Amino acid sequence: MKKLILLSIILLGTFAVNAQVIKGKFNDYQGETIKINIGGCDREALKIGSDGSFVFNPVIRYEGQKFTINMPDETRIPVLVGKGEEVRLEVSKDKDGNTIAKFAGDRTDINTYLFVHANQLSGLKGARGQKFTTFKEYSANLDRLDKKLDQLLNKIKGDQDLVEEYRVEKNVDIISAKIGFGRGDEKLTLTDADYIKFMKSMDVNDSITFRKDPRKASLGYTGVVERRISWEARNRATAQDDPAKSFIRKLLILDELVSNQEIKNSVSHYYAIMFYMGGGNAHAREFVETFNKINTDPEHLAFVKARPLPSKDNNLEAGSVAKDFEMRDRDGNLVKLSDFKGKLVYMDIWATWCGPCVEEIPNMEKLYQHYKDDPRVLLVSVSVDSKKNLWEKKLDEDKPQWPQYIVDGALKDKLYNEYIITGIPRFMMFDSEGRIITINAMRPSNGKLIPFIEEQLSKPKEIKGPGGMKMIKLK
Repeated sequence: MKKLILLSIILLGTFAVNAQVIKGKFNDYQGETIKINIGGCDREALKIGSDGSFVFNPVIRYEGQKFTINMPDETRIPVLVGKGEEVRLEVSKDKDGNTIAKFAGDRTDINTYLFVHANQLSGLKGARGQKFTTFKEYSANLDRLDKKLDQLLNKIKGDQDLVEEYRVEKNVDIISAKIGFGRGDEKLTLTDADYIKFMKSMDVNDSITFRKDPRKASLGYTGVVERRISWEARNRATAQDDPAKSFIRKLLILDELVSNQEIKNSVSHYYAIMFYMGGGNAHAREFVETFNKINTDPEHLAFVKARPLPSKDNNLEAGSVAKDFEMRDRDGNLVKLSDFKGKLVYMDIWATWCGPCVEEIPNMEKLYQHYKDDPRVLLVSVSVDSKKNLWEKKLDEDKPQWPQYIVDGALKDKLYNEYIITGIPRFMMFDSEGRIITINAMRPSNGKLIPFIEEQLSKPKEIKGPGGMKMIKLK
């Protein structure tokens, strides 16, 4: 009997921990299913009853976790609920067709603030989405919203640590929204005198905001500083500038305008990530040399050092003969890179456990559809999964139509060593003669990839004539 009582207490305790609830009514979405973001990329389906009612029992992973209901009209409803708490929500439309949310129960004031911030400041229908012809008018509108958000924050009782975080986020988002003036009309950002004055007066060395901003992983204040640097780079741009050296120019401007080393490290690290995500280019050595003079963070320096730097020493420069390696198809047959000679090869090195790799698969599909009837181009995916069954399961789910291979054990080691692969996804490109175009190619999601491939296809091919004389092969 004692054991039964003890078990009952344990079960009741477990229930109490998970007893928090978000419930209410959607007056305009009866019977529909709506997605709710439960953190990161994780989502759950929220089923709305025929009368518009819903009940959601979230599992709280950490204090301050928000659950965001994503409405079909792009309205976002962030909801903060604590363990054992109940948040009641009624969603309807106002006379202009805008979604409004009314909260009751626990944390009413804080959820009201989050809703206004998400939709009137950050949302597509909010301040960022409104069009103004002058920055003065646009900025005044944002200042009014800033005041409204401050009033909502001041009403919140308790949760003061969260309130402080939200206030920092709000201040950064107001600046970010002001930077966004003229979105879609770049000339306005270079000619409006008030906007120019605002940009030049921006504090890019605000160490307090930088340290307090909880969104470092998603840029936050770092993003504000980066946009100031990018604007300055556009202001200074000349017709003679090499587009491939844009990140080098930004690093130099960053070093000139930002004196705070922490902020300088954060922004330059972002530039390094973007540089390598874009595939790097022929100026990689100059980029690395400039980066190493500016950034002092050991982890950031290690990140750049781990990236392969094509050189004559490792024969990975553009134009070098590609180092051959083997891979297996689904039936276990060995295939060599050299077997693809005669086509431009775009190769994806990936794994099923790699989130960014998997995110690129739909973009690989689009790229395949673009080139599927072009005999000059071959797309190839090479998995580095150690468990073949997981790779095969993913292939069964996605049914990709371009060639799929896998390397493991010694095959994987050789590929990694020969091409200095330290992380995935990695995309590489080889020409029809079996020479390297780049071992850090752009991702399929990069809009500049197809023009780059077309540029490579249009290049005349060199052939060796008598005595090693270089000649141009006529098409």
